[in-house]
Amino acid sequence: MIQTLKGRDYISTQDWSDEEIELALQTAAELKFMFKNGIPHRFLPDKTIFLLFFDKSTRTRNSFEAGITQLGGHAHFIESSSSQIAHGESPKDTGIILSSYGHGIAIRHDLVPGEGNR
Repeated sequence: MIQTLKGRDYISTQDWSDEEIELALQTAAELKFMFKNGIPHRFLPDKTIFLLFFDKSTRTRNSFEAGITQLGGHAHFIESSSSQIAHGESPKDTGIILSSYGHGIAIRHDLVPGEGNR
């Protein structure tokens, strides 16, 4: 049985087993319960998570920022239009650089048909 998803990238549901998806959903339900009941759940203390968005967003951006903050981390939002990507740097190169500065990267995009922002 899988006990952790640490170190796993989530690109598509097809990348994970049914057991891994179930663990992620169970963990989300537990975190939601803790939040609603005022139970501290600081699982990302002093961690920086970069949010790199290629499309405008209100709900996704704010839900990520709120969730990361509730977990004790810091969400750093980067809009692609105001980054080096707007000047020709590839998203991959930007990701490589950002990965050396923080602990995680969340990307919202439509660069791959059928994935990302739907």
